Amino acid sequence: MKQLQLLADHVKIGVPLPWNVRDAGGNLLLSRGYTIQSEAQLHSLLARGMFVDEDEFRRQRQASEKPKAQAFDPIWLWSDLQVKLSLLLRDNVKDPDFLDKLQQLSMLLQLLTERDADVGVFVMMQADATKYAVAHSLHTAVICELIARKTEASDDERRTLINAALTMNLGMLELQAVLAAQSTPPTDRQRAEIQAHPARSVAILQQAGLRDTDWLRAVAEHHETPDGKGYPRGVTNISPLAELIRHADIFGAKISPRAGRSALPPNRAARESFLSMGGQENPLAAMLVKEIGIFPPGAFVRLANGEVAVVLRRGKLATTPTVYSVSNSNGVPYVEPVRRDTSRKDFAIDSIVPRQSVMVRINPSRLFGYEVH
Repeated sequence: MKQLQLLADHVKIGVPLPWNVRDAGGNLLLSRGYTIQSEAQLHSLLARGMFVDEDEFRRQRQASEKPKAQAFDPIWLWSDLQVKLSLLLRDNVKDPDFLDKLQQLSMLLQLLTERDADVGVFVMMQADATKYAVAHSLHTAVICELIARKTEASDDERRTLINAALTMNLGMLELQAVLAAQSTPPTDRQRAEIQAHPARSVAILQQAGLRDTDWLRAVAEHHETPDGKGYPRGVTNISPLAELIRHADIFGAKISPRAGRSALPPNRAARESFLSMGGQENPLAAMLVKEIGIFPPGAFVRLANGEVAVVLRRGKLATTPTVYSVSNSNGVPYVEPVRRDTSRKDFAIDSIVPRQSVMVRINPSRLFGYEVH
C-alpha cells in the first residue's frame, strides 16, 4: 500500500474525513467519517503524521463531483497559515526545504494582507492567548507588512522584512510559550535566555543555510535601540528593518493577553507606541497608528447606546470604523450581529471593551461575507 501524507490543506475542521487516516506505519488512526473538532487536535495529528492510502485518496477524488470554485475565505487561510508556520518553526527547522517553505508562507501572508488587510488585523486582535509564541511572530509580520506597504519598499524588501519577523524568536520559542503562561517575572536564567535569543535565532537560520545578510541583520538587531540601551550588543547603528520589527514587536506584545497581565486596550497601545516611537518626529509612528487604528478590526467596543459591538473594518476616520453590535445595552446577545453606523451620535464609539469580558461567539467569515453557503 502506497501512502500519501496529508497536509493541513487536505483536512477541514468540523467536516467528516472522506478516507481512513493512518500513521506512517500504516496503522489506523482515524476511520472514514471521523470529524476533527479543533485546531489543536489537527495540529497534534499533523505533527504526528497523517497518511492515507494513495489509491483510496484518488478514488475519492474521482468519485466526487467536479470541484466547484472555492470561495476565498481568508479567515480559514489565516488559521491554516498559523498552523503551518507553527509546524515549520517548531519541528522542521532542520528540514532541507525549511527556507523555501518559509518563503511560501511569507508570500501567502503578503497575498492575504493585500486581498483584505482588515481580516489580518481582525485575526490578530482575536488571537488565542494560548498560542502566543508563534502567533506573536505572525502578528509582528502583519504589522510590518501593513506599514511597509505604505513606504516605497519593494515586494522583495517587504518579504525580507516578513521573513525576519517570522523568525526573530526562533531561539526562544519554547521559552516564549512558558513566559506567556507564567504569572511571575522572568527568572535570572530566563532573562539570560531572552538576552541571548537574537544571536541564537541567527545561528539557527545560518545552520539552515540562510545567507541573506539583510534578513540575518534584522533578526540580530530587532531588540537594539538607537540610544544603545538595547540588547544583545548595545549597538546604535541599527538596520531600518530591525527598527520597524522592534516597534511592531512591542505593539503586538502590548495588545496580547498573557497570564501575568491583560492586554492593553488597542487605543492605549497605539498611543503609547506613538509616543515611544518619537511621535510626529518619526513617520513610522503615524503609519502604525493609521494602519492599525485606535479601534482596530477585531476589537470590542461599547457604543453610545450601551450596546457592545465588534469592529469589522477600519473607516475613513479613525473614530468611525464599521462595527456590528453583538449584544444590547442589557448584555443580551443578538441572534445575529447588527451593523451600526458609528458616525451617528447614538452609535458613536464610547469606549473599548476588554475581550475577555465578552462572552458572545461570533462567526468572522459570515460577518466579512466570506462564508460558503
